[in-house]
Amino acid sequence: MIKTIGVDFDGVIHRYSKGWFDGTIYDEPIPGALDGLHTLMRHYAVFIHTARSPLDIAPWLVQRGFDVQVEYPGDPTQFWTERGVLLVTRRKLPALAYLDDRAVRFTSWPLALAELLPADAAKETPDGGAGVVSVSVEDLRRVVQLAQRHIGSCDGRLDLDDVKAADRLLVKVGRGEQL
Repeated sequence: MIKTIGVDFDGVIHRYSKGWFDGTIYDEPIPGALDGLHTLMRHYAVFIHTARSPLDIAPWLVQRGFDVQVEYPGDPTQFWTERGVLLVTRRKLPALAYLDDRAVRFTSWPLALAELLPADAAKETPDGGAGVVSVSVEDLRRVVQLAQRHIGSCDGRLDLDDVKAADRLLVKVGRGEQL
């Protein structure tokens, strides 16, 4: 069975240094993006999902050496399983993984809220009942940031406030206390 990877266009392939700007595709590719796409395409079926018109993106990709197929609104693709050809679509099709510069990896609602809510948002996550502890958004934010810095890097740099926040959480969760 062929597995599929979805890749966002702006900010992952296209540098997108000015944001949406005037709607044009004005930048060069992000360094490593084209080689990365070619590598993925050797192992997976790959589609590009975007808020832009696929008809604007396809020529940009073709100019850079890719075989491209465009999904048209009247002919929706249910699954993308063709290796060696990039599908460009406005839809998020089923995939093994999605590569996106603006994604938050979902593991739980409290962690997602800690990542997404502004620092001055409500200080507590909703009480979930038995076996669930209420955790301050700021403590969760620090733990998430600590984990993000150390996943895959382990460069040894620690922020003392982050470590203290993680210790507070571990001690209180271990005792079953309200945080």
